[in-house]
Amino acid sequence: MNRRILAVGLLITSVIVLLAIAPVMAQDAAGNMISLDHPLAAFLESRAYGASMGATAEFNKMEWVAVDNANMRMYLVMSDVTGAMTDGEGEISVDENRCGIVYYADMAEDYSISELHPLVVGGPFNPDGAPNRCDVNNISNPDGVAVDAMGRVWIFEDTGSHHNNMIWMYNPADQSLKRFGYVPSGAEVTGFYVAKDGTVFFNAQHPDATNLYPFNAGVVMVVNGFNANTDDFEEIAVPEGDAQLVAGVAAGEIQVIARVGDPIPNSFSGETYGGIYRPDGSLQHVCNDPDGNMWLPQGSEGAEGWLYTNFECIAGGVGRLYLTRNDSGWEVVDGQMVDFSSVNGTWTNCGSGVTLWNTGMTSEEYEPIAADFNNVAGMSDYLGRPANPYDYGWLVELAPDAVGDEVTKRYALGRFSHENAAFAADEMTVYNGDDGGSTMLFRSVAAEAGDYSTATLYAGRVTQMGGTGADHYFQIEWIELGTASDSDIEAAIRELDR
Repeated sequence: MNRRILAVGLLITSVIVLLAIAPVMAQDAAGNMISLDHPLAAFLESRAYGASMGATAEFNKMEWVAVDNANMRMYLVMSDVTGAMTDGEGEISVDENRCGIVYYADMAEDYSISELHPLVVGGPFNPDGAPNRCDVNNISNPDGVAVDAMGRVWIFEDTGSHHNNMIWMYNPADQSLKRFGYVPSGAEVTGFYVAKDGTVFFNAQHPDATNLYPFNAGVVMVVNGFNANTDDFEEIAVPEGDAQLVAGVAAGEIQVIARVGDPIPNSFSGETYGGIYRPDGSLQHVCNDPDGNMWLPQGSEGAEGWLYTNFECIAGGVGRLYLTRNDSGWEVVDGQMVDFSSVNGTWTNCGSGVTLWNTGMTSEEYEPIAADFNNVAGMSDYLGRPANPYDYGWLVELAPDAVGDEVTKRYALGRFSHENAAFAADEMTVYNGDDGGSTMLFRSVAAEAGDYSTATLYAGRVTQMGGTGADHYFQIEWIELGTASDSDIEAAIRELDR
């Protein structure tokens, strides 16, 4: 999650929650803010509707989720424990932690969870300790989480309280925490992904322009010579001097696969990596914020496939590269920026997930407040016509084909500030990160395995247990918000077009 758009996101989430506790609203004069008695309000205004039904909208600042299907665990990241979690009001009241917390939950046989417990607690925080206000030997503002085949938990940062943002590995077996890598000055770690064969991908988002080339622009990287599913490593040191101007890892070697602003090899239309192209083919802007990665291997060995990478801007986008592995690393065969014109574009593409049937899922973060059309001015510029705010704030499924990509907005999984999505082994249950302040824990259950086009959306009602420090935990009661199909929700959105 790009902290430069944090203020906008907090405004969006706080206003929507206020709507939920106010009297149910009629539509505004433009006819574009639905009331909470709309038959599909649970999906169009999921957080506000959930709050009106008694779900808890007090998490701050929720980020990625990950599911460990082998060990029946779900992991959830809070990057900055402040705001509604620490104000002494409502259902949640814990101690402030400006360095963040990673939580875990054990999943039941139906893949639901009933409790969230702290796993890795950041800190201590020293407000006068810049540039490392959070202890350099502990996590700071964790933004993302992934799990390897050994059940080890990989944590990556988006922080202003470490000079260089770090990648950590936490081993639940011995409760050890080790620093695996870092990104260059000014960058956050995004898109950390462990492939089935143990290959690691990750990105440096918006690095300082004064870093050493190629790390003076956003880059997508792969680690050669290290298998995250089998290998151990000796912790890397905190970087100093010129080492702060590049990326580093404790084991293996970094290969830069793509760099924002560079030409995409063999792009059929000569596109630039990170370029956001309007439906008419013109370039709207170049986005220096590569985010979630989705590796879709082809064949059993995983030696070639498509790498999708999110770009977290407005309008947002996704880059697609076809990669093949050789003796020296990886080669980019060709690529393109994904064409989202069929779904009216995408918005703030943040984290990501890969379904169990090998499709990508890009996440639209910070859903726009629908009452004010100015909130989607960037999308109107992209489209060349007035945009509809309800077109944005969804999960979007991606499937490559020979000439392009099949793009499907998964409306049945709800509209809120999608940080990312994680998928349970039943091919039905989806957990979501809802980024921002005063946000909510959501879970979806599809009507049929392997098909998210119709689903039931649930939101969590939280009861805090234990103390207010590291001994606290949350009991979760799931409130059913509704069941709907993609087609019904899309039809309702089209009725709100200008």
